[in-house]
Amino acid sequence: MIKQSIAITRVVNSCVLLELDGHPVLTDPWFTERWWLRRGEPLGLRIADLPPLAAVVVTNPATNHWDLRALRMLPDKDIPLYAPVPHMVRRAKALGFRNAERLSWGETRQIAPGVSMRVVPSGRTLMWPNNAYVFTTAGTHVFFGGEMAEVGPLERYRAEHRAVDLALLPVNGLRPVFGPRLVMDPARAVAGASVLGAKVLVPVHDAHGHDPMSALFRTSGTAADAVALAGPHLRVVDLPPGERWTAAP
Repeated sequence: MIKQSIAITRVVNSCVLLELDGHPVLTDPWFTERWWLRRGEPLGLRIADLPPLAAVVVTNPATNHWDLRALRMLPDKDIPLYAPVPHMVRRAKALGFRNAERLSWGETRQIAPGVSMRVVPSGRTLMWPNNAYVFTTAGTHVFFGGEMAEVGPLERYRAEHRAVDLALLPVNGLRPVFGPRLVMDPARAVAGASVLGAKVLVPVHDAHGHDPMSALFRTSGTAADAVALAGPHLRVVDLPPGERWTAAP
């Protein structure tokens, strides 16, 4: 049961503004396109639209999760920034983020008054380790896995921790033309949310732009497919970019 006010605004891809009992956290920042990497959907928020942030959390160093141009434009460089690999922390500090920190699987942090965070194993994307994050505020647990590919890590997490209330998981099944899947497809997202015990699934990593990268990668699903696959005990909120959704207690 969601016991505190949780609001979610999807920016694009896995970039989401999470408002956890009034404390805004930005995930996987991506605001600026490249000629070779397009969004495939509208940009939900601009950097100028963001409220003062409590933290920035990043799952992996791919450009559409780790937009250095956008990070340079964030006005407050004193906010905590958490990333999975050392070179990302070095780059963030070079941009002026004084509280950039690498977090490994299993570590925890208090990111705001009454809001804690645990880093959860999420496998790897190509050669990079991924982080997933569980946020807890006043008994409400929110799982963010912006680059999850398999259900297995969620099963292992759930075997040792209580159920979450809400899960944000990828759905477009992105994979190289030759190679393993990088993120969940709709069936895995629905299964993963169910394994976690979530009552609500908010799909992320949904659209995929038509650009030079499209020749190398394929998708295999959308948020609408997750809606169709979900059973009666899981609500799938297909959230358009820029629309703020609130789960009030």
